[in-house]
Amino acid sequence: MMPTRFRAVLLGSSAILIATAAHAAATDANEMVSGIVVTAPREENVARQRQQEAPNLIDVQSAETILKYPDFNAAEALGRMPGISLSTDTGEGRFVNIRGIDANLNGATYGGVVLLNTNAGGTAAGGGGRAVEFDTLPTGAIDGIVVTKTRLPEQEGEGLGGTVELTPRSAANLSRPFLEGTLGWGYEPLHSHTGPTNVELAGGARFGFGDHGLIIDGDGQDQPVRAGWISNPTPFSFVLNASRKDDRRAVDDLEVSYVDANTPPTDTSAHQYDFRRYDYNRRRFGYGGEFDFQPNDDHSYYARASIAGYIEAVHKNFLLLKSLDGGANAPNPADPKGFVTTTQPAITLTDEQETHRNQVYAIGGKDRFGDVVIDYRASYSRATFAVGYNFGATFNGPSGIPVSYNNVSNVDFPSFAFITDATHPTAFNPNDATQYKLAKISNSSEFDVDRETAYAVNALTPVHLINDSDRLKVGFEARLRDKTVDPIVFSGVTAPSILLSTVSGPANTYYDGHYTNGPFIDRYAIRAIYNSETGITSATNPNGFFQAREDIYAGYGQYTTDIDAWSFLVGARVEKTQARYTAFVQTNNNAPVLSSTKADYTDVFPTAQVKYTFAPNLIARAIYSTGIGRPGFEQNKATASINTTNDPGTVLISRGNPNLKPTTGNNFDLSLEYYMGNGGIVQVGLFDKQFDNYIAPRVQHGITTDPLALGQLANVTTFLNLSSAYARGAEFAYHQKFVFLPQPFDGFGLDANLTLVDSRIQEYDAATSGSGTAQFGLLPGTSKITWNLAGFYEAHGLQVRLSSQYVSHSLFGLGGDKSLDVLQDSRLTMDLTSSYQIDPRLSVYFNAKNLLDTPLRYYEGSPNRPIQREFYDVTYEAGVRFKL
Repeated sequence: MMPTRFRAVLLGSSAILIATAAHAAATDANEMVSGIVVTAPREENVARQRQQEAPNLIDVQSAETILKYPDFNAAEALGRMPGISLSTDTGEGRFVNIRGIDANLNGATYGGVVLLNTNAGGTAAGGGGRAVEFDTLPTGAIDGIVVTKTRLPEQEGEGLGGTVELTPRSAANLSRPFLEGTLGWGYEPLHSHTGPTNVELAGGARFGFGDHGLIIDGDGQDQPVRAGWISNPTPFSFVLNASRKDDRRAVDDLEVSYVDANTPPTDTSAHQYDFRRYDYNRRRFGYGGEFDFQPNDDHSYYARASIAGYIEAVHKNFLLLKSLDGGANAPNPADPKGFVTTTQPAITLTDEQETHRNQVYAIGGKDRFGDVVIDYRASYSRATFAVGYNFGATFNGPSGIPVSYNNVSNVDFPSFAFITDATHPTAFNPNDATQYKLAKISNSSEFDVDRETAYAVNALTPVHLINDSDRLKVGFEARLRDKTVDPIVFSGVTAPSILLSTVSGPANTYYDGHYTNGPFIDRYAIRAIYNSETGITSATNPNGFFQAREDIYAGYGQYTTDIDAWSFLVGARVEKTQARYTAFVQTNNNAPVLSSTKADYTDVFPTAQVKYTFAPNLIARAIYSTGIGRPGFEQNKATASINTTNDPGTVLISRGNPNLKPTTGNNFDLSLEYYMGNGGIVQVGLFDKQFDNYIAPRVQHGITTDPLALGQLANVTTFLNLSSAYARGAEFAYHQKFVFLPQPFDGFGLDANLTLVDSRIQEYDAATSGSGTAQFGLLPGTSKITWNLAGFYEAHGLQVRLSSQYVSHSLFGLGGDKSLDVLQDSRLTMDLTSSYQIDPRLSVYFNAKNLLDTPLRYYEGSPNRPIQREFYDVTYEAGVRFKL
């Protein structure tokens, strides 16, 4: 019997080849809009018009708007849009949450092709392993952004919060040749780093061949329409783009783990403090292009390719105060708010290089046969995460070193002092490299690959059930996805007996002069020691390895019609998911073995969307839509581990849950939108999202039926489906240029949006919470308040914009009790962008990012218990832009 996956490939390929080969004479049928993907235009005014005309609720951001902010990547550009809260890491935006829903449950496409995530074990809230890292795409690699708040049947079912479409630059509508570019350079003061360096270049043209050779559209010569199927005198067009943005970001970080002897904790006594200093070198790249063939007005075909990502090298130097709870951790008689204890100082190194890469390839086209329009696409999407090396070194100092600390008087800048006692008449000097001996050298690598082949075909036809505006659209899609995560560990490394002083430089004072980071390890010396070792072996890490094969087959139908001022859209999408997930399972006293589980389910996603036009510039929408969030790869993998020693008498088991059901959502939206000239808008919206089978981590106590320990008392940490959860809220957006003011004040304007979200999930029941009570909270990733505010001036060749962004705190990870949960703290940022147009072809710009030096801050339970606080300082950039 022919396998289902092979049949899907064969049928998809055949359908596209047949449709591509077919052609018909042009007709006088009315123009109909058809396409697999809603794209974002380059111009701000056109983007607003696209948003107004859409049958569903979307937000559109053009390339022109993206350029008005100092954003490095697509994630940061998304953070400026209504309903989006930005999650940052290492000083840059990485993930986005939509309407309070964490990044693992939202969809992402690039030119209509599903965008895959590079690193399943990334740092997104919720830990599902599906969140797309939008920091892999530089802003120079995209032409615009569409955020879909209410999905159509023709769109993927994924996206409980919404779906992000990143639009690549298209060659379809070129009318004249163009070449444009950017060259910029900057400075990052923290650790005195140069950069960022920014280089962008894009060009394209429309052309054909006539009796006298090459014809280029837009050269001032009108070309007559030809006879025959290739009636377009310039049927070919292309666009190519490339961008490169390098930065050498520095990070100053202070982290702590608390003892947490009681639940809830009764003090801030610490187990360990980490004084962390990072030096990153990130080389972000994006390049691609599109080739279009439009022989006539009824037929068009394209081929598109895009590659984007970054290569990142990092040098991390840590001073650790270990085993602080090994001493008394007693109140300090000289400081009632402080502690006196002992510690073992250590200096560690991390020397790593990793590469994130997204590739998207697509071919497709559109054909009109009378009143029927057919469009189709075949695509291949690939995401890879490669760790070339990850060297580590640990140098331990003497144990039992007396130390005092106070983390109460100033929770963000605790004080520390090495002190004396009877056995230590001289206080320890953490900067003395001769006090540390090499204890361990390690290395690891990883290569993960996620790939998906997809086929889609749509057909649009008038049906005349009510009037001439009636349209019926149907389509089919097959998505065939394979994902492998393969971490490698190296063993057999023998650390030589050496002092840190032989492989280090002077100590660094960091964190704005508050602390020392200890002697600075020479990473090249550590590499040399490692490379001189013999007998090193490598093996797959069974706790991190997994494979997933996930095939989705979909079909849909949607009907649209206009009746006077009313516009209606109804339809449904059916998706069948067939999957197999493979991982290592560790049984008691046995080596891990590969185990596979299968999943097979079908879901139906209905929608009904109504739009009412009060006036040409005033519309209202009422919408019901549905969606799905499949279990995360980190949640449903079969990996399990067992521990019988940490808690005598109780077996501790940690495992994924291959039996998880997908989360489904019912969404209700109301929106009122008033459109003004110059891209202006006033918008108010309400939304309510109800979820079934929401996935959350759980600790099950007193289990005796787990197959790894049948008949034994076990505590099992796993993921479970919750019966219900919700997120609801309101969105507000306002954008206006004050053209009614007299010159030169007519260039002033305001751009603002506000999102308020309330969500609820039962974090713990009475049996699983550390305090023995049922506890509720916000969904992971939900920020109750998110806003953007920008004041700008755009006139007489000058553009200046001062923008600020606020994201309130959100749940990052569950800790067993609300008092132990990890939360990402609220943050307020401010940026400045400016440019001056010297002439129509040349402009200069200056940007300053993170003017408030806002830290990335996490805390445990309450803000007075910070566990991480990273600073990045301001980034400056200046350069030139040209258009030819």
